[in-house]
Amino acid sequence: MPRRPLLALLCLLSLSLHAAQAPADAPPRPLLEQVQRLSELLRDSYAVWYPEATQVRLLQAEGGEELALVVFTVEGFAGGNNHTQYLAAFAADADPQGQAHFSLIDVLPVAGKGWRAITEFAPQVSRDAGRNELSIAIDALEVTAGDSPNFPSQKTTVHLVLKDGRLVERRSP
Repeated sequence: MPRRPLLALLCLLSLSLHAAQAPADAPPRPLLEQVQRLSELLRDSYAVWYPEATQVRLLQAEGGEELALVVFTVEGFAGGNNHTQYLAAFAADADPQGQAHFSLIDVLPVAGKGWRAITEFAPQVSRDAGRNELSIAIDALEVTAGDSPNFPSQKTTVHLVLKDGRLVERRSP
């Protein structure tokens, strides 16, 4: 079989397998549209949003409020092999017609080439009502002296706080 048809067949097979493995509870389309718009604001003229690396967690907070936490990647800064992972927090709501709506609360760079990586986004979230803040802990890998920039190896935890509509990273003691 010639190479081009074989390559096309393999690509189609790969796409059909990927579609079959898509999770039943895929992120809401309006949320992904907000992430796409946000990535347009954060990128330079070369960089692009990498949608396949986007990870979403929908949370139900005390009092019934809903929160969406999203880790997404913008790659190709300055036309190179550079990328940054961002954490965005969105308030989840519905419009008068009952359609899902997500309003950006804040966004913060949390990882990137030569720094650290968030591979499995499973945030540990707790609320401190006395301080009126939401604590978010995310497992990550940091780049050490012996690592290649895109292959961090040191396990770490990223500690963030959402307070008064702002995301802030708290350094570990």
